[in-house]
Amino acid sequence: MFVWAQLDPNLVSIIGMLIAAIILRLGLSAARNPGSKLHKVFTLVFAIIRYPLWIFTALVGGGLVLVGINIPGAGGFCILLGLFLIFAGVMGLVHAFKSHKGEEE
Repeated sequence: MFVWAQLDPNLVSIIGMLIAAIILRLGLSAARNPGSKLHKVFTLVFAIIRYPLWIFTALVGGGLVLVGINIPGAGGFCILLGLFLIFAGVMGLVHAFKSHKGEEE
């Protein structure tokens, strides 16, 4: 992390975009070859990522609702945004479980 802090921000963003492009390219080649080991790696990585991501989204929404209840000035917007994030997190979890069940069968 210290090395990244010493670099120019434009250079860091270019390196980040290159890394993202390489990962996207690997993902596309994995999607074209479902029997490959690369496809199995991407499937495993996305299975590990998807559940905590939706749980974190719902927890952030819950935190925003609590902030909106406790702070009178920011109440309406925080509560609406929090409820939306809770809804998105719960629906994402439901969809992830349904798609996981569909993959097993």
